[in-house]
Amino acid sequence: MQKVILKRTFSDKKQTLGVLSFMVPGKELFVCKTLELPWAGNKKNISCIPAGTYTCRWTSSPKMSNEHGHLYYTYEVLNVPGRTGIRMHSANYFFQLLGCIALGDAHKDINSDGELDTIHSGYTVEFFNNLMDKKDFLLVIE
Repeated sequence: MQKVILKRTFSDKKQTLGVLSFMVPGKELFVCKTLELPWAGNKKNISCIPAGTYTCRWTSSPKMSNEHGHLYYTYEVLNVPGRTGIRMHSANYFFQLLGCIALGDAHKDINSDGELDTIHSGYTVEFFNNLMDKKDFLLVIE
């Protein structure tokens, strides 16, 4: 199973920033920036998840599917202690997250609130999902 590394680089009382990378021996295939909520004891909807190793699986999200019954698929982070429904998806701001991991190609303060956001998130998530080809992978959070 492929391994994806998320290295957390900064955290404050509002958010956690990091770098996600996917490599094969001798070659880096993908690198992006991440945005998560801050650490708050792994509490549902207000905390990032604990560091560790998790299986990620391509699944449909009941919360993100639309009112017309169109299923929305994302990578779900499985076996998080005491938590379910943790996903890797697009978002620009920490206040758009409920414990999930947002991907973007850079960190930039796009709404002038003094906090770094993720930019080009939709494109970055789409590129990552295509690269991973809907196959399970291990997510190692450091």
